[in-house]
Amino acid sequence: MTPEDVEMMGDQVPEEEMLSEDKVFDDGADYRTIIKEKFYITWDKSSYFGQSAILNHGITHKDQKLLTRMFEDIKIYTFTQTVILQGAAGIGKTTLLRKAMLEWADGNICQQYSYVFYLNGKEVSQSKEKSFVELISNNWPSSEGPIEEILSEPRNLLFMIDSFDELDFSFEEPEFALCSDWNQKHPVSFLISSLLRKVMLPESFLVVTTRSTAWKRLMPLLHNPRCVNLPGLSKISRMDYIHHLLKDKTWAMDAICSIRKNERLFNMCHVYHMCQVICTCLKEQMEKGGNIADICQTTTALFTYYICSLFSQVDESCITLPNETLLRSLCQAAAEGIWSMKYILYKKNLRKNELTRDDLSVFLNVNVLQEDKEYENCYAFTHFHVQEFFAALFYLLIQNPEKRDYPRKSFEDLYSLLESNSFHNPHLEQMKCFMFGLLNKDRVRQLEETFKFTISMDIKVELLMCLETLEKDDINPSPLTLPDLLPCLYETQDRDFITRALNYFTRIDVRVEEETQLLIYSFCLKYCYSLETIKLTAVAELRNLLDLNPTAETCLKDTVARIMKYWQDLFSVLHKNECLREMDLYESRLDESLMKILNEELSHTRCKLQKLLLGSVCFLNSCQDFRFLTNCHTLTHLDLKDANLEDNGLRSLCEALQSQKCKLRVLRLESCALNAIHCIKLSDALNRSRSLVFLNLSTNNLTDNGGQSLCKIIENPNCRLERLSLASCGLTEAVCEVLSLALTKSKRLTHLCLANNFLKDEGIKLLSDALKHPQCTLQSLVLRGCDFSQVGSEFLFTALKKNRSLIHLDLGSNRVQDSGIKFLCRALQDPTCTLQELELMGCVLTSEGCLDLASVIVNNPNLWSLDLANNNLMDAGLHILCEALKNPKCRIQRLGLNKKDICNKKIKKLLNDLRMNDSKLVIESYYCNTESGSWWQYF
Repeated sequence: MTPEDVEMMGDQVPEEEMLSEDKVFDDGADYRTIIKEKFYITWDKSSYFGQSAILNHGITHKDQKLLTRMFEDIKIYTFTQTVILQGAAGIGKTTLLRKAMLEWADGNICQQYSYVFYLNGKEVSQSKEKSFVELISNNWPSSEGPIEEILSEPRNLLFMIDSFDELDFSFEEPEFALCSDWNQKHPVSFLISSLLRKVMLPESFLVVTTRSTAWKRLMPLLHNPRCVNLPGLSKISRMDYIHHLLKDKTWAMDAICSIRKNERLFNMCHVYHMCQVICTCLKEQMEKGGNIADICQTTTALFTYYICSLFSQVDESCITLPNETLLRSLCQAAAEGIWSMKYILYKKNLRKNELTRDDLSVFLNVNVLQEDKEYENCYAFTHFHVQEFFAALFYLLIQNPEKRDYPRKSFEDLYSLLESNSFHNPHLEQMKCFMFGLLNKDRVRQLEETFKFTISMDIKVELLMCLETLEKDDINPSPLTLPDLLPCLYETQDRDFITRALNYFTRIDVRVEEETQLLIYSFCLKYCYSLETIKLTAVAELRNLLDLNPTAETCLKDTVARIMKYWQDLFSVLHKNECLREMDLYESRLDESLMKILNEELSHTRCKLQKLLLGSVCFLNSCQDFRFLTNCHTLTHLDLKDANLEDNGLRSLCEALQSQKCKLRVLRLESCALNAIHCIKLSDALNRSRSLVFLNLSTNNLTDNGGQSLCKIIENPNCRLERLSLASCGLTEAVCEVLSLALTKSKRLTHLCLANNFLKDEGIKLLSDALKHPQCTLQSLVLRGCDFSQVGSEFLFTALKKNRSLIHLDLGSNRVQDSGIKFLCRALQDPTCTLQELELMGCVLTSEGCLDLASVIVNNPNLWSLDLANNNLMDAGLHILCEALKNPKCRIQRLGLNKKDICNKKIKKLLNDLRMNDSKLVIESYYCNTESGSWWQYF
């Protein structure tokens, strides 16, 4: 373990030599001398948790680098005067800040500040009404000048507020009530709030330490803070430290393998104290011949074992056990602290929860609680996770509301706890996991045997009722997400409860980036029998999951087998859940093993999947294998958008398409790096396909050669294609002659998208010839961005006069202009014109063209959708359109306009009145209509 891999081991430093507040300093002592005496720590003489002085020197070396970086940030980022140093409980934030005070006093860092003041959270919380000068000048030496003069130059001052999470303040004061006068007396909470919110000494600099779980409470108080994270032990260092603690190589390797299966547990080991606790539990279990894999399976299992062991018999004398009422009081104090993000039990907290000093002795004696040696009447749980465990236990011990004579408190509300999520409420996450974990019958049995009373399981019913309410509330959607709920459900290890809990969910969206997520999802989703749609992003490649010690070959082999079993279980949802109809593997990374599993599951006789979306999927090592298309007889939709389709993948796909067993109707190959040669191979397969009706080849460089290959398929009388999208395929007017001929011969093609191809006026003329042909079956034609002008519009005018099938025409982003629209409108006014939807977005139209459009609006009985967005219609043109829309003969239901460009109040009123009078009329800047307008972008 190198010094660079070692972090601080604890917020409390046992060897420090602190001066009491009432110590009298010599008149000659200056402020820096006092700081050195107060914060001096014999670093090389200390031995933390059994570690050597060399390790302590390593800590100092790394801390020195972090301190330097942290205070350099204040210089570099001139927009901020506040730095947050955040990290887990016990990771070393207090030690680091006290070290910083020493370094400043020795002249090593922060010399741009004339004075640095240290404010400790516990000490400040016990202070009463003071002035700010009194608050910071407990040990101010007589040799220094008046502190008021010092405060008059705030840009030379740095305030270090240590342990924000230990401040027992609500910080609910309105800003106007805060103070800027450092001589005026106020409650200390007002003074600290004023300092944090830059009302007091706004030009001074701040460093605030906080637990990560209190970050949400701190951030609203600060202006442009810069965050520095204290990460703790690296993964490699954690494994080295476990080796050091367990000593026996076999035990250590078994422990590492077991801990690594539970990422949440492994993450806890980044703090030295928690790593010790976990290893102590595992060592005891190993010595008893127990299965350490079982105790590591969930965090609740390990902590239940740990808590119960604290209350077990020692030296054959039974430790005094708390009764149910006393235990409930402690658990209530723990839960209230977690909810409010306050982690110190002060005197008022004890009184509030009816806890006396004698009551606490029961928990102090077994090391559940610890008393602060520096400050009176300050108690804390020995570790934050211990507090979370007892807080979770509170929900199992909570009294039935019918038996109480007082209302339920806010933190007792299970519904509020359940709907919390890791993003908005990270401080509740582990407590919630523990609460679910304590529903496990083995955990309950352990606790009942330890504390000698019965624990009710009524909470299970209440939790299920809350889940049902959360999922079915469409009016107020819950912030709870399945990625937050599934780890909690996994902690229960209760298959029946998981099945009932997931019965309310029909759609999930999860992302697998690490082994723990894979373990949890593979375990839980097998029991989600109501699931209809699953979006699963699998980015956790096998080689990235295997970051164990490479010398541990047995462990490595077991890990490979274990991970593959997880994937098998996860994908088994395809055949175990017969309600599942759609799977989306967007942005997944699939290797040969996963592709093999996917093929097997999709080929299972009980698989009922209809849609498979593989958009932006990365197929590693050319593992594109689509044999499942011939075996899954329910699969009708395959989306490979943005997936680079290689030669072997195209070959596998074509073989499947030619099979009579293949039932695929929709194939999306948009942006798949296809070219003209690929298109020829695909065309051969399409010739034999008996099921495919929708094909999207947009954004592939097919060129005219590829387009001509497809035209031969279209004109084949056996071709079943009904919808074809060739947007942005590099086509030109050269392909239009062949395409025009194909359109006259096709018996089934109804939708064709040619958007963003350079067809120009010449190409439009050839397509118009096809539209005039009585055999043409097209109903929707998309010519958006095809680089034609008003000349092309004239060709379309003649086509529309004769065509009797076209109902949707998109001419957006072409230079149609007012002269071109005049021709089109003449055709639209013809009573035989069947067009229902016309897209003219961005066609360089002005108010002049609105006269012709208004005539169409009034006289065409079929046209119900008209998109005119991104045109310079001006107020005059909009007024003309409004008048036409008011006409009782108007059949328009949807009008596309850029509403943000409508400034004239009169026009706005006209449009609003129109909508009020016609409930069917929709006026939007963008309108998504998957059945017609944007069909090629969807299935």
